[in-house]
Amino acid sequence: MDVTQLNTPAVIRNPYPAYEILRPAGPQFGLRDFPPGTVPGLDEPEPSWVFLSYSDVAEIVGHADVFSSRDSMQEASSAPTLMLVNHDKPEHTFLRNVSQKALSPRRVEYDLAPWVERTVREMIESVGEGEVDVMQTFAVELPAKFVTRLIGTPESDWKRLRHWGNAFMVSSTFTLEQRQQNNLELMAYYSDAVDQRISDMSAGIDPPDDVMTAMLTTDYQGKKLSVDEVKRFCLTLVVAGAETTVYLLGNLIANFLERPDLYQALRRDRNLVRPYIEETLRRDGPPQRLFRVALSDYEISGVNVKRGDWVAIFFAAANRDPGVFEKPDELILNRENIKRHLTFGHGIHHCMGARSARMETDKLINGLLDRFSRIEPGAGPLRRQEGGLLNYGLESCPVILIAD
Repeated sequence: MDVTQLNTPAVIRNPYPAYEILRPAGPQFGLRDFPPGTVPGLDEPEPSWVFLSYSDVAEIVGHADVFSSRDSMQEASSAPTLMLVNHDKPEHTFLRNVSQKALSPRRVEYDLAPWVERTVREMIESVGEGEVDVMQTFAVELPAKFVTRLIGTPESDWKRLRHWGNAFMVSSTFTLEQRQQNNLELMAYYSDAVDQRISDMSAGIDPPDDVMTAMLTTDYQGKKLSVDEVKRFCLTLVVAGAETTVYLLGNLIANFLERPDLYQALRRDRNLVRPYIEETLRRDGPPQRLFRVALSDYEISGVNVKRGDWVAIFFAAANRDPGVFEKPDELILNRENIKRHLTFGHGIHHCMGARSARMETDKLINGLLDRFSRIEPGAGPLRRQEGGLLNYGLESCPVILIAD
């Protein structure tokens, strides 16, 4: 096996055996895969080095001055450049400081957390007992609704946001024409929404206290985001928040089918909920890899990465590196080194949405524990997505919810 096989459907469904085979061989060159927003069949991927060990991934993300996050392939495509994810210093410093103010702990933990808790309760009561596919109910609906609330667009549009995010992140099988159309619709939606907000504010209408308003009004050292940057920030929040968190929620619930003892342990002791979330983030965190581009020659693990070379860093493979995490394929609550997992990245590109993702998952898991005594396998099989290597997650997860 070699790295050219990493983006085949069978490996996308379950990449971890492949990582285990390839990791001991060290870095290899030749993977061709697609960044977010690009369109298979239209855009041509660059060959890249593949890094799977924890030490290599940590070293690369720790050297943002050598490995650039700018994505020339995405910039040349019809897709908009994502904010923060695809920026280097000094632009990244400015963008991150503005976004930290807009996505403050107060907004997530105090303003939005009660709304999430109510929404979870309403969703659970609406579904009730019996068999459900959690991917088509809780996992898909909650993150998309959360993003509409966070940004400040109609909650009724959540299905559209989820669909657009899924197409942008290359996580499902769309045709070339469908991907192009979805990208255009997503960009137009937030362009119109931001333009309307600006128009309302100019007319003296008091704007709602949401992230769209915060992005338009917040400054860092006297400088504000441009209108185009605000639009692309909204888009970035959608493709991350309404896509990746979906798969995290599904993986968390699916693990209860594998380990029903964990569900009972969490029911007895709610202090284990957050450790369970962190261990699932480590073992089954959806994000698999991101690309970087070398700004200069760099030697790492015996290979010479040349200036201009593309580099694929596999956070998910690093999270199961047996040299760092004992029994990496097992779910072990309260691992002593659990804080070392790289699911949310590391260094200057640590995920800004980590707080939101943890809060959403905490509210959903606690809501299920409050309402149901058991979660058992449904009639159909679990089916994992095989559209793209960006995310590890389920398309279908039938379960039986029991409240006796």
